[in-house]
Amino acid sequence: STNTGLLRCAAEIAKSAGVDFEIVEIGHLPFMNEDLEVDGKVPDVVDQFKQSVASADALMFACPEYNYGVTPALKNALDWASRQGSVWAKKPAAIMGSGGGFGTGRGQLALRQSFIFLDIIPLSKPEVCVRRFTSPSPFDANGDVVDEKTKNSVQASFDALMELTKTLQAGKSNNS
Repeated sequence: STNTGLLRCAAEIAKSAGVDFEIVEIGHLPFMNEDLEVDGKVPDVVDQFKQSVASADALMFACPEYNYGVTPALKNALDWASRQGSVWAKKPAAIMGSGGGFGTGRGQLALRQSFIFLDIIPLSKPEVCVRRFTSPSPFDANGDVVDEKTKNSVQASFDALMELTKTLQAGKSNNS
């Protein structure tokens, strides 16, 4: 998808900066259901996902928009990683998305609402809302970013996220 294409673009930027970057798949997670928690434990696939999130210093979300909201898969991932000990708290995060006329702006706003409860620290700027249905498209047939404006937007978001992460880590070590 073009949203995964944004993440691939960010991964290339991270690689150039010498920063580890992992694209974590969420489509395989089972639907959030307390009945799947056995003896206070989440399913193994969920635990592996939670470990990936927990080990990250920062997060970049690619946020498609469905009916002005986040996708069920993204909401499901947010919910699972908040169970049996949330791994989201105090994580700095950037949001970007590719979609229709508003470029997933409404979905991104809905995601920010979830961040409040999850205690995720989102970047306010820059906003990366890519209008994918333009001509020429900012993406190729594989969903990869091909235009410089979009690449520059992803770069600016990555740079701002790295700066926020360093600031938060410095404050954390000063308070230790």
